[in-house]
Amino acid sequence: MTQTLHGIPMPEAERAADLLMSLFDAVGDGCHTLTVSVAGDARSLASIVPFHNQGDATTVDEEAALHLMALLALTSGRVGGAVVRTLYGDDKSRVLGWRLSDCTAVPLGRAEIFSAYCTDADSGEPIAPEPGVEYADAPPVCI
Repeated sequence: MTQTLHGIPMPEAERAADLLMSLFDAVGDGCHTLTVSVAGDARSLASIVPFHNQGDATTVDEEAALHLMALLALTSGRVGGAVVRTLYGDDKSRVLGWRLSDCTAVPLGRAEIFSAYCTDADSGEPIAPEPGVEYADAPPVCI
């Protein structure tokens, strides 16, 4: 009998947990929102989880983190993306992104995340960037 964690086989659960913690750690201190989307067979699945980093401590809703971990485990054999938006007190934010596949995250460069946020998904036409948003190179994540 295969051991599972919330219905996820243990090897995938462990890799997904490591990836989730690596994404949390990669963005440093502050108030963040992590959005993960994964292409499914019939539709895409997505989850949004706010979290806060201070030093070595990450504060996140445990149930939301488990749901996100299950979604990350689905990247085995599928593609997806992760985006972290960091909010600053002066109505400014920073956006970072990663391409997900097989429980790994490949950092997106500033131009790639800018293009993703500033292109209309339906028409492919450029749209104006959000005021006060810095689109930045994502750091590598280590799992």
